[in-house]
This record gives sequence, structure tokens and C-alpha cells, in this order.
Amino acid sequence: MSEPTASKSYDQTGGAARENNAIRCTVVSVERSEGPDGATGDDWYRYVIEKPGSPITGYRRGKKKDVLEYLNECMSQLEERMTTGKAPKARGRKPKQAET
Repeated sequence: MSEPTASKSYDQTGGAARENNAIRCTVVSVERSEGPDGATGDDWYRYVIEKPGSPITGYRRGKKKDVLEYLNECMSQLEERMTTGKAPKARGRKPKQAET
């Protein structure tokens, strides 16, 4: 599981793990839930991340371990964006070259 570079990370036992530097984002809750409207499946989790300004509430499907890994990555990216003012480098595919 990747660990955020700052703030509190969320461990697999469901509690705040540690504090490295200034607290920026914190996972407030991760609970089993029905999926968002129109979603199928019974393996949904509802989470709340507290960040300066306003909380973020979302849903993620999968095993709890995978949801927690996702949240750690999200918090790391949020903290990087708040610190640098820039979004983390995209990991998607490269854009197509223009044909001449």
C-alpha cells in the first residue's frame, strides 16, 4: 500500500496511522454502503475525506483493502495539489500526434 508523503495515512485496521508533517487531508470514515443511484453490486464503500475548505464524499467499489489503498493515493495527490498548486503528472496514455 502506498503511503501519503504528508498528513495522516489510513491503515487497514480503519484508524489514522501516523502524522508526518502538517495535517492536510484526513479520512473521516469508510463504511459499507449501497452504491450510488443506479449502481449495481453489493461491494460498495462510502468514504469521507476532510480537507481544508470542504469535505469530499465519494463511493468506491471493491474490497476494503483496495478502497483504503485508493484513498491513500487520493490523499497523496490532493496534498501535492494543495502544496504545489499543480496536479500530479497524468499517468494515462500519450496524446496522438497530429497527422500532417
